[in-house]
Amino acid sequence: MLQHFRVLDLCDGISQFAGYLLASLGAEVIAVEPPDGVRSRHLGPFIDDEPDLERSLGHWAYNQGKRSVTADLTTPDGRQRLLELVRGADALIEDAPVGLMSALGLGYEELAAVNPAIVHASVTPYGSTGPRSAWAGSDLTAVAGSGFLHSSGDADRAPVRVSGVPQSFLQAAGDAAAATLIALREAQRSGLGQHVDVSAMESMTHGQPQNLSPRVNANPIDRIAGGLSLGGIDIPMMFPCADGNTICVALMGVAFAPFTRRLVEWEAEEGFADEELQAVDWETIAAEVLSGQRSPEIIVKSFATHARFLATKTIEELWAAAFDRNLLITPSALVSDLLTNVHFASRDFWRDSELDDGRRARFCGPLVHFSDDAPERTPVVPRLGAHDDAIDTDRQPYAARVAAAGSTPAGPAAADGAVLPLAGLKVVEFSWVIATPSAVRILADYGATVVKVETESRPDTMRTVNPFVDEDPHPDNSVGYGVYNAGKRSLSLDLSKLESRQVVEDLIRWADIASESWAPGAAARMGYGYEDLSAINPQIIMLSSSLLGQSGPYSSLAGYGFMAAAIAGFYEITGWPDRGPAGPYGPYTDFLAPRVIVASLMAALGRRDRTGRGCYIDVSQTEAALHYLSPAILDASVNGRDPQRCGNEDPHMSPHGVYPSTGDDQWVAIACTDDRWAALAEAVGLASDGAAGWDQAARRERAVVIDQSVSAWTSERSNVEAAETLQTHGIDAYPVNNAQGCCDDVQLQAREHHINVPQGHRGTMWTQNCRTRMSRTPPVVWRGGPCLGEDNYEVLTEFLGYDADRIADLAAAEVLG
Repeated sequence: MLQHFRVLDLCDGISQFAGYLLASLGAEVIAVEPPDGVRSRHLGPFIDDEPDLERSLGHWAYNQGKRSVTADLTTPDGRQRLLELVRGADALIEDAPVGLMSALGLGYEELAAVNPAIVHASVTPYGSTGPRSAWAGSDLTAVAGSGFLHSSGDADRAPVRVSGVPQSFLQAAGDAAAATLIALREAQRSGLGQHVDVSAMESMTHGQPQNLSPRVNANPIDRIAGGLSLGGIDIPMMFPCADGNTICVALMGVAFAPFTRRLVEWEAEEGFADEELQAVDWETIAAEVLSGQRSPEIIVKSFATHARFLATKTIEELWAAAFDRNLLITPSALVSDLLTNVHFASRDFWRDSELDDGRRARFCGPLVHFSDDAPERTPVVPRLGAHDDAIDTDRQPYAARVAAAGSTPAGPAAADGAVLPLAGLKVVEFSWVIATPSAVRILADYGATVVKVETESRPDTMRTVNPFVDEDPHPDNSVGYGVYNAGKRSLSLDLSKLESRQVVEDLIRWADIASESWAPGAAARMGYGYEDLSAINPQIIMLSSSLLGQSGPYSSLAGYGFMAAAIAGFYEITGWPDRGPAGPYGPYTDFLAPRVIVASLMAALGRRDRTGRGCYIDVSQTEAALHYLSPAILDASVNGRDPQRCGNEDPHMSPHGVYPSTGDDQWVAIACTDDRWAALAEAVGLASDGAAGWDQAARRERAVVIDQSVSAWTSERSNVEAAETLQTHGIDAYPVNNAQGCCDDVQLQAREHHINVPQGHRGTMWTQNCRTRMSRTPPVVWRGGPCLGEDNYEVLTEFLGYDADRIADLAAAEVLG
């Protein structure tokens, strides 16, 4: 699909996921490496733990299907070699420290002088601008600044990150790939490229609308392992069962109540749920407790009952009940369990490559499933410099070949008057909650017109989810709904009414993209499957998002991202080795899939532009998320090793952890590289003991002593003071921001991460800004999440051309509600 694009990948580590994603969609991706190879080649896990530049499974994970050329950018010849490649490239993605590319004479201005159409994306810990942009950074400290770390782990211990695979830079790299494709689409119109600025810290805020709680007078989220705590009420979702662990989503509210009721009925059948629990209205109980009408003890009692009941059941029994009784229950899988999962096998998800000794390395397969012209990524990883003499440097960039002549098309304008990249793109959205709505919101940020279809009787679940402004649970008052739906129009349309059908068909004729996240098969049963929609509009691109995809033996499982995260193995690898799994905060796969969704939609749009044909995209949130664990999957398949929970330890840095600071539940994250250990030892008072000379092995042997010394030093300072002091010595440190910390963070403030925008219900509403920045066509967030049905008249008259009589007829039929 992207075979007409050439992308230069200068990423040194896990940010190579950006190029991997683009290569998976068909782009020609050239990894430009130093003569001794990029850093990822030197880091494990290795095959049989034997270091070898060509046998690093960590490097293999995100370099399949690429080409490799070498260039020493510290030399004039190497820089000239890169500029020759830039001349014919469409995009360049790098993760160099802020300022390094410019210092080498390879910043965006220098690249654009060679190729005005080049899109240059930079992935950095905290962004390319702002007072802390030049701070030392890593996965741990980027996650710390985002607020995500503070939400994850056990309440009585330090916050904890996802073990093993650095998630912040993977999410940032996914954002970079998606934004690069958006910028390339704009370049085809203008003939000009631009710089794309991606902050790993801001990318990790995607799942953190509660960071806005202090700004809207809402209760913050408290940390508990395997769940969340709101207003002092603990809501666990991870439970031990007879032979492992399970996720059970037994929540309150309109969307969750039927599932919770069915669970309680099962518990009652077996003598666990008493009459009081059976009488609870699970749709209204949360509001009754929060308003003081009922004691929170009834919720505490319900979860205690769930825990006792689930402990008597095996994983197999619970898995069967999820389907037979329609419950929100899934097993918490090990990474090795994924390799033999029959569902992924039935969907042809895996790609195997045979090693010299007959073993097979198992790679993740398709990011999504396309109905037509699906790109097939090879699992072959290039040897270092394998294509030094095989790259055509006479190539002309694609934008230079197709850029339209004449005036710029009309459309929403950016701050400097430039037309937004996706101006003129039209999207009708039937999807809800987080995964697809947040992806579609990115399209809106960059100029697309999005019509979100809901109904008062079945609104988007996010309208019922905290935080609420002033703790008022009005459906137009949810901060999370606003974060994931800012910039959209709302059409309230009751799809159960026969009269709504013509409206939907007219929307499909109007739209370029239609998205839905109903249960698999529901769209077709309603007469809105892809064949139905493409008969109306042959150019329509339809995207269906679900927990496990539209096909396969487990596809009918209803659920949310909490469950997909458990199936994908994220719960078991997050937490402390001496405790059960804590899991990452929230419906984690809902935070991972959007990057894949945006990139896939942009690839499908490009194909439609060239062929005139639409297509169908089947997104499994779980499969999309598995790509974020590729190194661990390869390690399990080749070395037979499951990743283990290790708190905040890191295989390449020591000390590496979260340490107490002054104040209640206040922490600072510190990640110490070998070259900064002497400075850290001096700062915390260990240098006099000869500790400055300890190598990493020695430091790991003395980890308890080191952690005690670091903790004693940090506990006498605020987390901001501790981080600022350490950063003056070049030591990677950052405050572990809670919600208030995110609001006060000078870096997030400087980058206008939180913005106050117009909103129909409140007048204004705080929301998150777009997670990527473009230098020439920056995103525009022109409104908050729309009120339900707020844009009915505009959509029906201006977009669909209905007159007043026709609208009156729809209203009389109670279709608009």
